[in-house]
Amino acid sequence: MPTKTKTKKEVYWRCKKCGDEIYWNTHKSMTYCKCGALGVDGCEFYLRLIGDEKYREEVKKEKHENKRFTKN
Repeated sequence: MPTKTKTKKEVYWRCKKCGDEIYWNTHKSMTYCKCGALGVDGCEFYLRLIGDEKYREEVKKEKHENKRFTKN
């Protein structure tokens, strides 16, 4: 069976103080890092970041998904 690899980009926000990474889509729920220096609240329509800009960093990761196709 042929397979197709799909690449999906995911965005995380990393706290430079404690190193926690928070996924951008928190489904409208404010999520803080361990030390409280970074807060992320987001969904498909908006993104709200709480905290000083010097303590946060955007991290882009690639996720590979294998899809299997079958003949009907």
